[in-house]
Order: sequence, then structure tokens, then C-alpha cells
Amino acid sequence: MSNYYEWSDFKDIYLEDSYVLGIEESDTEFIFIVEMVLKENHPRYTSPNPGEQYCYKKGKIVFQELESIEWISRNTQLFTDANDSEDYGNIDLFNLSIEGYHLVGDWGEVKVHSAPVIVLWSK
Repeated sequence: MSNYYEWSDFKDIYLEDSYVLGIEESDTEFIFIVEMVLKENHPRYTSPNPGEQYCYKKGKIVFQELESIEWISRNTQLFTDANDSEDYGNIDLFNLSIEGYHLVGDWGEVKVHSAPVIVLWSK
């Protein structure tokens, strides 16, 4: 088993304090839209905005060439922060085993079988 922070696209990203803004599903892709926390060594890192603890950058976690999605549980409740921003919570667990990708967070729990996952950054 391997964890997301061991993979090249996810090096220096901290998902446990990142925010899931949306989840999209199609026949070929499964996508998490995320406001991601970047660590200082990440090439896109900038100093945190005033009043923020981390550097946040918006992007997508994309599972391409989708084979299957198995929702173990699903929660569509939105959470509101002090700035009235809404999100679906964090990604608390994200790993890969012989059984596929396994993700858990406030939004639910899912197992995904796909080609290797990638990160696409918003402009």
C-alpha cells in the first residue's frame, strides 16, 4: 500500500487540511475539485494570504480511464467556514493498494479503479 504524499504529482501537497469544493463523475473520469494546501517545497508555493495559515491553490485530482467507482458512503452536506465559504470537508485518507484507490473524508468514502491519478492546476 502507498499513500498519496509518496506519489510525484502529490509531493508537497497536504490534503488533510485542504478543502473539497466539488466532486464530478462521468463515464471516463472521476474528479475532486480541491483548494489544496501546498508545502513550502512545492513549485507553486507562495506565502500564505493574510489571515491564512497555509498556501492554498485550486486544482483537480483526476482519475482518468475510469474502470469503476464504489461509494461505501456518501455525504453531500456542505460545511460553511468563518468567511462563509462552503466546501465538503477534507480528504483524510488517500491511498493505493491492490484493491485500487481508497479515499475517505467528510464527503464520504470511495474506492476507485482507474489509470494513475493526476493533479491539474487551475489558472
